[in-house]
Amino acid sequence: MESHPNPSLEPPPAPADVGVVAALGIEIGHLVDRLAGVRRYEARGLTVIEGELEDRLVVVAAAGAGVDAVRRGVERLMDGHRPRAIVSAGFAGALDPNLSRNDLIAPREVVDGRGGAIALDAAAAAAVPTVKVVGRLLLVDRIVGSVAEKARLRDERAADAIDMETFAAADAARARGVPFHALRVVSDDAATELPPEIGRMLNASGAYRVGAALRALAGRPSVLMDFWSLHAHAQQAADRLADALQVLLRNLP
Repeated sequence: MESHPNPSLEPPPAPADVGVVAALGIEIGHLVDRLAGVRRYEARGLTVIEGELEDRLVVVAAAGAGVDAVRRGVERLMDGHRPRAIVSAGFAGALDPNLSRNDLIAPREVVDGRGGAIALDAAAAAAVPTVKVVGRLLLVDRIVGSVAEKARLRDERAADAIDMETFAAADAARARGVPFHALRVVSDDAATELPPEIGRMLNASGAYRVGAALRALAGRPSVLMDFWSLHAHAQQAADRLADALQVLLRNLP
């Protein structure tokens, strides 16, 4: 008797054209909405979404916040889907006062603040209309919301923006010999003071902690307005990022 595969399981993934890695689902949700023929795979706790866009087979993963999470995300995409290129996408905080919220940026270099530096080819991202090429994107290990600390990092590290993932993604892609691109959208500018509760409400996986949120609301109810304002801004930024990523995918070799 001929055996048939379990119809509830997706077929094994084919090699992908591009792998897009972000920290949070909100960063890539608008991009996922544009994919056709969507399939989902579970890989050791990581959900990988596969679909077609701009005549490319694209795999997308929200790996979680931080260095370890995004490194695992890149490695699992490479192991399971073998994309020909990796794109690190998501939000970034601006240190350069000339950058504004919702600006799209592509760094020429990513640094970890401990002497590690990786030069990037920003040409593909720079070809996307409205993208600004910046010099240095600095890795940080937490949300930096203080205007004073942003100014200090700008001065000490000569960085234009910060995030928690791109350096690790670039390093993981480099270790596999895979072309790498970075495209970020500014979620908060250098003059924006983020409420301190926001950082405490995010855990290492990038998920909101219910307990921390309730304590924050009990201590200062106005933080609820801050939260919803930031959430609305994040949705706008993610939509703008999805537009740019679609053009970037179209232009990749």
